[in-house]
Amino acid sequence: MFFRLLWHNRRMKLDNAAFIARHHKGAGAASQPAKNRNRYGGFLAIMALCLNIGIFFFITTITRLDEMTIVMMAMSFLLLILTVYVIHRSYSIYAEQEHELGLLKEVMEGSRAARLITDAADNIVYANEKFAELCGTLGPPEYKTLIKLFQSSEEASAHFRLLADQAHRGLSDSIELFSNDERRAGWYTVTAQPVPGFGEFIHWRIEDVTEKHTVDRAIREEREKLIDFTDNAPVGFFSLDENGRFIFANATFARWVGDDLRLLLRQGTLHTYLLEPPKNAAPYDLVDKGGRRQVVEVKMKGPAGKVFLAAINQVVVKEEGVRVRTRAVVNDMTSEREMYKALQASEDRFQRFFEEAPLGIVLIDQKGVIKDCNSEFASMLGSGIGEVEGKNVKD
Repeated sequence: MFFRLLWHNRRMKLDNAAFIARHHKGAGAASQPAKNRNRYGGFLAIMALCLNIGIFFFITTITRLDEMTIVMMAMSFLLLILTVYVIHRSYSIYAEQEHELGLLKEVMEGSRAARLITDAADNIVYANEKFAELCGTLGPPEYKTLIKLFQSSEEASAHFRLLADQAHRGLSDSIELFSNDERRAGWYTVTAQPVPGFGEFIHWRIEDVTEKHTVDRAIREEREKLIDFTDNAPVGFFSLDENGRFIFANATFARWVGDDLRLLLRQGTLHTYLLEPPKNAAPYDLVDKGGRRQVVEVKMKGPAGKVFLAAINQVVVKEEGVRVRTRAVVNDMTSEREMYKALQASEDRFQRFFEEAPLGIVLIDQKGVIKDCNSEFASMLGSGIGEVEGKNVKD
């Protein structure tokens, strides 16, 4: 049964690179004796045929036989030839299949992954040495030991049942499971494949992917950090194509223009969000006639019909053909302008208080020189403000 399964497994994906690298020379050498046996068997069959033909002609020549006897002998001779041919052909086919099945078995043994084949009752039909090594001291190399390897996962049994159910339906499926076994702790990819032509059998493959899982997790964490940084940066980022469509933008910029980020990337264009888009410019330009580097302050449309002032520093990169990509950094100047206005208003209020106060106010430096004063202080001295400023209080 195992060899029949291996015969059908020729159409299944096998990771036999390691086996070929180690054994391809030996496999070629091993195939030579089989070819020699086939040639030797064919030579013997031809010799036997020639011998029988010679005997037949010798008998019919030196003996006087009636025609019926000769016909019967000829038919017997032809039947003998046919029998010899069938036997030789069957032997050749069997030898070829035996060689191919032996090669497939070596491929299974040379696989980097642990492999086993189970029947409908979860009994093992075949398991390679890697699977026996994987089971180790947990138990004999069988299906129950495989599940025991992942007993740290409460849902391991359910996962295996689901994989087996998919395989019985003719579908291949896989899942990553973690094993906390002391000697084999790590991540494994468990794959269940149906065996073509044998619906009740399942081909299992268990591969250690701990290193790959660790690398993927590190890359994923770094990507998440980068996304979090760009989305929550105090400045906006965006990139445009040759049609002025957004191919990248961070959440900060999307929030400033008042659109959902996915909608912005799906159908947003730059000039749609400019209050006064340039007329003599490409769809990706911020100013008339464009340029490779564009630094400008423009008014952009914000949420709920509001307008905000944006300082944009954009670099335009023209690639092969008409392909264009831009990189832009955006700073919302609205808050800065509001702070400047608030500061200016505060200064104006202080200046009015200074000038209109009913008391004399004077500003003196460390040398006693009057640097500034209000009109009330100047009137106390009977002079104008210009006459008082610059004098020493001791005078």
